[in-house]
Amino acid sequence: MKIDISTPLTFYELLAISLAAIAILIPIVQTIYRKWIIKPKLHFYPTGRAMVYFNQSGPYIRIDGVYEAENKPISIKNIELTVTRKRDNQNLHLSWSIFISPINQNLVGTFMQTTQAAHPFRIEEGNISSAFTEFCDPLDLFSKEFIKHTSSLFEKIPEIIQRNQDYSSALVEYMASEEYLNAERLLKKKFFWHAGEYDILIETTYGKECARFRYSITIGDDESKQLMKNVHESLVVPLKSAYRKNREFYTEIVKLHEVE
Repeated sequence: MKIDISTPLTFYELLAISLAAIAILIPIVQTIYRKWIIKPKLHFYPTGRAMVYFNQSGPYIRIDGVYEAENKPISIKNIELTVTRKRDNQNLHLSWSIFISPINQNLVGTFMQTTQAAHPFRIEEGNISSAFTEFCDPLDLFSKEFIKHTSSLFEKIPEIIQRNQDYSSALVEYMASEEYLNAERLLKKKFFWHAGEYDILIETTYGKECARFRYSITIGDDESKQLMKNVHESLVVPLKSAYRKNREFYTEIVKLHEVE
């Protein structure tokens, strides 16, 4: 077929060719834009509260919320959290440890939540994913110190049990021991959740990016005193277990405020 290039194209032929070229170029440009130019964005929407803990594992915190992926799918690789006590700028560095299911299960009349070890997860573009997360010390430093300072105390329990048939009398002897008093004093020095304001920084790593979300909490005097009771509870748990007594750890729920 012979093409006569000497004959000028009509306006409608030029328009048709232009529209065809645009139709071909649009998906190419869109692909280049989505793959190489536009960047994914990660959003975090917390429930507006934080749960604060202190026990044999030390101070830790739980924050519930959902992540949203914008523009592209996002694979979250790691979540770290830093709590700064404003009165003395002391920092608590924590890392994701456990995911708690947002769905309560009714088991024999009792509502329970399932948990799983924290792990990388993927969020499809435009979707959200629950992240009810418990943050703990990844190096478990407090637990190691706890074992070091309580080993001699816990070794006394079999002797105390032999001398005391009931838990109340055993507890009196246990708390009067030098080992208990020393361990209690050391643990109180390590107690973190004193009354006051705290800054919270959540750093979420995805791909080569890191999204930072800033919040604050306030712990009141009553809340701090309740959590301080866990120092004693941490020390008496082995004695309670020997007498089949229930443990009584306190958890405080405080408001989580977003910081601009």
